[in-house]
Amino acid sequence: MSEGEIIKVTSKGQITIPAKIRSALSLDRDSHLYVAKAGKLLVMKKVDELSLDEISSLLQAVACERGVTKEILMEDAERIRAQLMEERDVQT
Repeated sequence: MSEGEIIKVTSKGQITIPAKIRSALSLDRDSHLYVAKAGKLLVMKKVDELSLDEISSLLQAVACERGVTKEILMEDAERIRAQLMEERDVQT
C-alpha cells in the first residue's frame, strides 16, 4: 500500500485529495469518482475506469434499493417504444 496522508473533512462533508495523489491518478477538475464503503474503508475509483460488470452491479443495487424490477423496466421500455413509433408515424 502506498504512503497515505491525513486529510480533513469539512462541515459540508468535502475532502481535498492531495495533489500528489491527484497527479498520480490523473484526476483533474472534471474527474468523477465512484465512492463506496468497504467495511471501515472508503474506496474511490475513477468512473471512466469502471468495468461493465462493476457498472452492472451498481445499477442492480440502485434498482433493487428503489424497488425497480425487470418487469417495470420492460413495461417502461415498451411504453416508450410505442410512443416513439407513434411520434414517427405522425411525422411521416
